[in-house]
Amino acid sequence: MKTDEILLLIAVVSFIIFVIWLVRRRKAPDITKLYDPVPILTDREFEFYERLRPVAEEFGLQIFTKIRLADLIVPKPKAENPFWMECFNKIRSKHIDFALADENAAIVMLIELDDSTHDRPDRVERDDFVNAVLENTGYILIRTYGETDEIAELLSD
Repeated sequence: MKTDEILLLIAVVSFIIFVIWLVRRRKAPDITKLYDPVPILTDREFEFYERLRPVAEEFGLQIFTKIRLADLIVPKPKAENPFWMECFNKIRSKHIDFALADENAAIVMLIELDDSTHDRPDRVERDDFVNAVLENTGYILIRTYGETDEIAELLSD
């Protein structure tokens, strides 16, 4: 190798080492500044919430919104459930739109606000699963397209 080639190689290697040093030295961005707030309820959900509020007040109930399914139910313990992780994965990212609870925060009724997207095959499968698991764990789940009459009727029984 000629001297010029060796010097060029040293320069290229030095440049690569310098770039690696710069990249490693670069401060990671503050990802906490890469988020935007959003309302907890969509416009449609808020409209339903406004109609549900007087019904809840009439029966002395509180309204909770967007409750994670995994906060309402848990898979049976691993010792008796070899499918624990599969069961947990099925519920961890799902939520229920509304819950009515008594003064002790005990859930009286769960409410899902449905729309036309619930007719899609993937949503039908999801809804069937949620319906079954909540029924099997003793919860009352009402599905509505926005009416509160059935809710008031069930609460008055």
